Amino acid sequence: MTQAQKLDRQMLSDIETFARGLARAGGRIALPFYGHANPQVKYDESLVTEADLTVQEHLRSEVARAYPEHCFLGEESPQRGEGESDFLWVVDPVDGTSAFSKGYPIWGVSIAVLFQGKPVVGVFHMPVTGEMYSAIAGGRVLCDDDRISVRFDEVLDNESLMLTYSRFHNDFSTTFPGKVRSLGSTVAHICYVARGAAWGAVLSNVHVWDVAAGQVILEAAGGQLLDLDGKPFVAADYLEETRVDRVLLAAAEGQHAAVREYLQSRRG
Repeated sequence: MTQAQKLDRQMLSDIETFARGLARAGGRIALPFYGHANPQVKYDESLVTEADLTVQEHLRSEVARAYPEHCFLGEESPQRGEGESDFLWVVDPVDGTSAFSKGYPIWGVSIAVLFQGKPVVGVFHMPVTGEMYSAIAGGRVLCDDDRISVRFDEVLDNESLMLTYSRFHNDFSTTFPGKVRSLGSTVAHICYVARGAAWGAVLSNVHVWDVAAGQVILEAAGGQLLDLDGKPFVAADYLEETRVDRVLLAAAEGQHAAVREYLQSRRG
């Protein structure tokens, strides 16, 4: 019997449950480092690196213990592990490192599980706020224990929210009528779209570990992750330490064209 035949809903549910516990444990390990950056430096790389490495090593060792045949890819060691398994764990031990180092609460532990290159489980835990997002591809999606879904707004006002990356205004101008904000965590941005708290999110300068878990959560909530040309993001294309070379939009299915209308490139 092949692994493809063995992949069933119960297996995915078991993996999701394990990943949720793993994300919580990773958050507990990260918290002692949270907000302890050296105030004399703009970006305390030594603290962030120590936190990232400590959390990632715990995640790696626990995955190896529970699923020894699975492969592992993390931000702090961006080379896929040895082995030929169809399963690949893709993790970002601390997504939102600038916020993390400065003591802002929008950061978390991101865990995705891919099967034959396709994300099938996504988990994102924010230790400071306590939020836990999780989903199985094609199944239900939760924030903590509550089901969530995207919002499809035909009418926007000054209270509508669009999330962007930190250097968005270097690349685009916008006529969006509501609020435009960057909160510092790519996965959090995607999850806020998934739960209907934000109308859309513009993502750039990311790697696969920044978006894979969020993609599962977003799609299960009724959204899509597309580029500016309307093409879906394919995680399998970016598993070799490759930065995603496109601007991505997270929004409700069918709403991406409306998001694009509010973006005017500054680069001609």
